[in-house]
Amino acid sequence: MNCGIDNLISWRNAFKSRREKMSVVLATDGRAHTAKAVDYALEYARLHREELYVVFVIGPRHEENREGTVGEAKKHLEEIKERATQQGLETTTLLETGAPAESAIAVAERVGASAIIVGTSGKTVLDRVLIGSVSEHVVRNSPCTVIVVK
Repeated sequence: MNCGIDNLISWRNAFKSRREKMSVVLATDGRAHTAKAVDYALEYARLHREELYVVFVIGPRHEENREGTVGEAKKHLEEIKERATQQGLETTTLLETGAPAESAIAVAERVGASAIIVGTSGKTVLDRVLIGSVSEHVVRNSPCTVIVVK
């Protein structure tokens, strides 16, 4: 039996009415490497008919320019929400503070997300060893599926 992706998605969505509403979390920091993750998350939410939660975390690295970062974060979140709304997606934007990986996981747990979508910054192996990787931490500690978009 040939079961294409459209059939699989239709089959999956047929059971959603019997379950709670599904959702997906997009963790973004507004940098260029997350642009593909934004595109992927919008398509994923549309295809799976899931509510999209977009989270931007103001982390410790933003302390020096907190006010400017908050302004940039709000602008970035509004741009994503506008794109999502144009595609007919139910979208909630969240501006959180704390460690980015832990905050993304906490949001996913709060909303009962089926997946977390993150971008990868292309750090070198040495960078990841010395300072860690947000996407790697999310993959290792998330209670749900994690999609890392490169």
